[in-house]
Amino acid sequence: MNQSLISVVVPVYNEKPDILKNTLESVIKQTCKNIEVWVIDDGSDTDINQVIKDVDDKRIHYRKLPHTNANVARNYGIEKSTGKYIAMLDSDDLWSESHLENCFTLMENSSADGLYGSLILRNLLNNKKQIVYARALKERETMIDYLLSSGYGAQTSTLFLRSESAKNTLWNPLLNRHQDYDFIVRFSKKYKLIAKTIPSVTYLLGNKKQISIDFKSCIAFIKENKNDISPTLYNNYHLQMLSLAKNGNASLEIVEYYRIEATRYKEFLSYVQFISIREPQSKKKKLQLKWEYFFYIGCKMLK
Repeated sequence: MNQSLISVVVPVYNEKPDILKNTLESVIKQTCKNIEVWVIDDGSDTDINQVIKDVDDKRIHYRKLPHTNANVARNYGIEKSTGKYIAMLDSDDLWSESHLENCFTLMENSSADGLYGSLILRNLLNNKKQIVYARALKERETMIDYLLSSGYGAQTSTLFLRSESAKNTLWNPLLNRHQDYDFIVRFSKKYKLIAKTIPSVTYLLGNKKQISIDFKSCIAFIKENKNDISPTLYNNYHLQMLSLAKNGNASLEIVEYYRIEATRYKEFLSYVQFISIREPQSKKKKLQLKWEYFFYIGCKMLK
């Protein structure tokens, strides 16, 4: 297997030195040795290059870009990669020592263009672990339905892709949220993906930077794929986002958008659920919503 080169792409922005060092050490300790590592710095204010020097491995290539976002850094790394395969890795995640070898073997024995894998969630506060198992799509299940129902279903650091397919897909530089979902959905429409069920990637809870939610990116992604989302998942997703929007001090426009979209498929909601989500502020508004709900349900029953 050492005849085939694997390129590892690690975008980084202002990562803590000890965290990035642990991540890179999990790469250089891989049982698969014939790799190149592209650490793409998205314009950090901190000295990321010093961490690279401390790790001291000639297989690591460091490039610093003007600050934009992680997707631009990922794309730069993908385009620079020379390997047969490309493995994605976020700067604060960890791989088990046989991760690349196992991914390589699975891909070489399949006709797939890429894989997504199971994930080990480790809580740094209590060191407890939980495994989120990846699975193949069910018959007629869309990739976006799978992602919205499974949460961590295709986390970035589990992705292992044939180079040409990754280069032909790339990450959307305009999205600051749901960019992983967007990449996987677009990839799956052109290429074959398989699930790696045995976990070999660790996602450290409590280690992540607190980043404000870009609701506009979320909305743009869902609008692009709304016809592929099943009604119940559509309602539930928007209900979850409504809660995040209210707690995250989003604009009234965003909050109202999520209220409406969380009740788009009214036939899957009771009247009580519908009213509790829409939260009318007056008796008049409540009567209007009551008419809206039962008129909609009546029309559905007549079809």
